[in-house]
Amino acid sequence: MLDWLSIVVLLAVGIVLIVVELIFIPGTTIFGIIGLLLTIAGVILSFVNYGNGVGFGVLGASFALLGITLFFSLRTGAWEKLSLKTSSTSRVNEEVKHNIWKGDRGTALSALRPSGKVEFKETTLEVSTLGQYVDVGTEVQVIDVQPNKILVEPIEVDS
Repeated sequence: MLDWLSIVVLLAVGIVLIVVELIFIPGTTIFGIIGLLLTIAGVILSFVNYGNGVGFGVLGASFALLGITLFFSLRTGAWEKLSLKTSSTSRVNEEVKHNIWKGDRGTALSALRPSGKVEFKETTLEVSTLGQYVDVGTEVQVIDVQPNKILVEPIEVDS
């Protein structure tokens, strides 16, 4: 009795973990591996304790149960409740009409690592550097204005 209960529990937990891996959290692999190992352990236990006939029956039942479980899990659309249905199509500074030109100066409102916010003529815009890190409060100058991208560099202070 205890052997059958162990086999059923191993198979049930294993199949549930495999379904969780495939439908709800794909890509993590740990749940799938643990589920597969538990399912294999249940099948091996049935072979060892009850012979080939029962072992192959349990193996076939495991495959069938996994297939049925996956079929109904996918059919009910349970995974759709967790999936992202919208995407962001907006771009940085897209709605902001600015009058910024090459050579204009501004002050970094956030650290530019390498992107951040800079205030130009009382307008706050998202800008990028060419890879430099710029601290908050540093004065910067526009070196290029591209569609939806403003490139700046820190202004060197003469000592």
